Amino acid sequence: MQILLDSRDLINVLEQRGPVSVADLDSFLCRGDHQIILCFSNIRELVSPLTDGASYLDIRPHLQTLERLRHTYMKEVGIVGIELRAAVDAFNTGTEFVNPSPYVNRWDQTLSPLPGNQRPAADFLVNVSLDNLVFWTYIGNRNVFEPPRKHLPQLRKIMEDDRALLRTGKSPAKQHFIGSVKKHAATHRVTLPAGREDEFALWIYRDPNRCPGFRLNHEMFRSLTGNYQDIPEASDFTDLALTFALPYVDAATLDRRIRDYCRRACRKLSKLNVAHNYCERVYDDVADLLHRL
Repeated sequence: MQILLDSRDLINVLEQRGPVSVADLDSFLCRGDHQIILCFSNIRELVSPLTDGASYLDIRPHLQTLERLRHTYMKEVGIVGIELRAAVDAFNTGTEFVNPSPYVNRWDQTLSPLPGNQRPAADFLVNVSLDNLVFWTYIGNRNVFEPPRKHLPQLRKIMEDDRALLRTGKSPAKQHFIGSVKKHAATHRVTLPAGREDEFALWIYRDPNRCPGFRLNHEMFRSLTGNYQDIPEASDFTDLALTFALPYVDAATLDRRIRDYCRRACRKLSKLNVAHNYCERVYDDVADLLHRL
């Protein structure tokens, strides 16, 4: 079983803040032949104190502990891109969509591509430990580990723009989805079928099993956008980013509020014959996960 712990749970275990210790988690993983998933988002949150002046020597032991646990790596920030590319191939060839794999071999491969095809600072290293990969990445670009709160005004502005469209009836579901496909395709440098962009987006929209991570996240974001009284915090956007990965994991932990939006999205998708109820893979926290499994 591949398990994605959100940043809060990962940090609580490593810093002994909760009822589950590192030893408890290690024993659980070994007994069940499970792996925890290390991705960009949960490692960034763990390392983000560096940007506020924390010492790397204080963070390094946590990274070393993580590497001793049974683990695998996932590039969750790239899921939209690989899903859209797989969808373009299926659409162009008239075949059915097949889920691509977002798993990678080591942590530095979870990063988004650098502008101008630059190579990451740690790209030339081989057989290197997780703590050294993180250190060399930090040396190469110290902004990589900026906590989400520094981007919160920009993220809230995007949501407020979407809410303004919803309030005035200018964002019906299909049109919103088409616009979202085009926006994400541009962000992830995916070339859509020329002259058939809207047709392609509607092809995805008609079947929620095509680009499942993108679709689940889209429905959750739309539900959050429609709740005008809910003012999201930085941690909400981090948890939302993790929901792209739910179709590709066996279990995950999410914050209570984001779990609620996940349930709302799954109820909607179940009416459209989605193959899996992704809410069944979500747990309250790591203690809940260990208890129920």
